[in-house]
Amino acid sequence: MPDLRPVVPDARVLALLRERFSPSATDLVPVEGGSVARTFAFRAGEEAYIIRFNLDRMLRSNFPKEAYLWEKLSSTSIPMPPVLQVGRLGDLHYAISRRMPGKTLSKTHAHELEQVFPQILEMLHAVHQIDVRDTEGYGVFDEEGRGMASSWHAFLGSIAEEELEQDYYGKWHRLFEETFLERTVFDRIYQQVLRLLPSCPEERFLVHGNPSLANLLAQDNTLTALLDWLDARYGDFVYDIAYLDYWLPGLRVRERFGRFYRERGIPVPAYAERLLCYQCYITLDAMRFYAKSGQEQAYAWVRSRILEQLP
Repeated sequence: MPDLRPVVPDARVLALLRERFSPSATDLVPVEGGSVARTFAFRAGEEAYIIRFNLDRMLRSNFPKEAYLWEKLSSTSIPMPPVLQVGRLGDLHYAISRRMPGKTLSKTHAHELEQVFPQILEMLHAVHQIDVRDTEGYGVFDEEGRGMASSWHAFLGSIAEEELEQDYYGKWHRLFEETFLERTVFDRIYQQVLRLLPSCPEERFLVHGNPSLANLLAQDNTLTALLDWLDARYGDFVYDIAYLDYWLPGLRVRERFGRFYRERGIPVPAYAERLLCYQCYITLDAMRFYAKSGQEQAYAWVRSRILEQLP
């Protein structure tokens, strides 16, 4: 599988950190995980930090977006790691943040995950309650809080369109000819997105967009961090539920969130249709990514995961 993360030599990282930190950074070690950013952990004095590097092709938004979100969320209960510095290193973006305690939930045992799942419910609900009235647009947004689409439906429908050449996928339709990405399967799933769009509301919520277990940290059965906000967007909060449910089919995510909202008297009309629409969208995005990165086994999994749900 090709590594899509930028190559950043240790010496180059240390040179940057020597400019940014006093006392000098020590204990630089690579951190595995993630498909796009190159990540290192380090220490400066008694404090532990993380530095991440991304190429400048992230849908016109990159780590400055996380700095914007940290300013917005720092006074809330949402455990976003403090973003301390963002900047450029040649053609790379970088971000330095506090290293949060705990380990990712993708590395925990099933019984540990069960113990923290009620906190996941509460935390995502808190994300969705953030006031976004001072922002504009829908879908993935930039470092000034501007969404890239004029409506939620337009954002979802744009999944079939090619991007600007400098963006992450760029002119990706070539993948239909150059990889195992199947145009007929892609089109069938995309038609389901269009069919289900009328069931999806145009209300604007802050949506994390990628609340995977790899982006959740916990220590002593307590959630300590929600990581990686580059996919954050404005739209229907059910998207986050669909994402968790999609990647964790054995955890009864949709049932648990459904009960959570019923107990609080929060109506979620057309819940099943919204979930299916967003899971079709998630599949299309995953198919593109796995085709681009040569992960044929993962491609086959997401393909079958959604096709078994379609009429």
